[in-house]
Amino acid sequence: MTSLSEQLQAINAAYQASLKNEKKQETIATTVREFCPAYRVTAEGRDITRVLARYLVDITLTDYGGATARSDELKITLLSERLPLPTKGARLRVALGFNGNLVDKGWFVVCGVSSSGPPRRIEIYATAAPMNAEKQSGDVLNQKTRSWDNLTLGDLVKTVATENGLKARVAEKLAGIRITHVDQVAESDASLLSRLARTYNAVSKPAGGYWLFLEQGAGTTVSGAPLKTVTLTPSVVSSWNYQEGERGSSTGEKKKEKITVRYFDKADGRTKTATVEHDGSSVTSPYTQPEKETAEQQAKSKKTQAQRNSRKMTLTGPCRPSYVAMTAESGVVTSGFGKREDRRWLVESLAFSLSSSGFTFTFNLVAEIKSKKSGDKTPPDYFGTGSGKK
Repeated sequence: MTSLSEQLQAINAAYQASLKNEKKQETIATTVREFCPAYRVTAEGRDITRVLARYLVDITLTDYGGATARSDELKITLLSERLPLPTKGARLRVALGFNGNLVDKGWFVVCGVSSSGPPRRIEIYATAAPMNAEKQSGDVLNQKTRSWDNLTLGDLVKTVATENGLKARVAEKLAGIRITHVDQVAESDASLLSRLARTYNAVSKPAGGYWLFLEQGAGTTVSGAPLKTVTLTPSVVSSWNYQEGERGSSTGEKKKEKITVRYFDKADGRTKTATVEHDGSSVTSPYTQPEKETAEQQAKSKKTQAQRNSRKMTLTGPCRPSYVAMTAESGVVTSGFGKREDRRWLVESLAFSLSSSGFTFTFNLVAEIKSKKSGDKTPPDYFGTGSGKK
């Protein structure tokens, strides 16, 4: 026969076990609530989320970043025997997230549709639209032929942006760069500014009603605030891949080679070269620059790009609320992967995919190359809103 003390101990033990079980159930419920994927899609301002939910197979959004010279892409796959194909040019707005906490991912314009079967499968392709709620007046992909003489880089970007119904936002460090001559021959405005961005180690990207021309790797948002940085460990990814060096190289040794850019010297009428050394294969630009300063700048920019691409890493895994706000140019810190794999990275491109299997992410990373200058770390306030202040 048990004593009163033993009975009380048993009752207390059962009570404590009940509390632990309640806390466990509460934690599970909280986890389920926190990681419940959600999305919203509007077409020409009309919410079509519920309609899509009946037929949706997956939504994949890819942010390529300005350095890749590719527009962000949206792909929606549906299964329906009767749903009509959307018209090209239709405007879609997409938001992704968890529960009711969604992050606006901007406007996209339907550029292609396809169907197959059986069963009937519809695929909708759209590219990022450089507008807000209204259509822009120009087309950034129209090819043009013209020349630009004696102006600043900031003025050139402003002119191109205005012609396309957008507002220019140019980093202060880049805006004052003097350009003596640039030819635009059967080339779109998007291609022209992407080419100039590569010359000046910048990011050119029309988005949200603006044409952004910012320093690559500066780590700031459209408003000038710091971009989000996350730390990832092997436990939060399902697969990863790291690589360094050049594929196809016949030797693993580091050898100093030259990056060469030709330029025209007006003083003597000769074509000369600007060169910089780097750890990699020799590179010669196919274009001749109109002046020495531009050639030197392009050579330095190509060296920086080569340094970024000397190390790459791809991470894939289940998405979490803290990842949804990530964009190209955001920062990632890897920890626990290995001595050489653990470092700071820059997101070159990323993809979010939402389907019945879950919500996943893929981050394509390049090595972060910081400027040697270490002055004020407050991000520039490109929009004059004060949001860049810490």
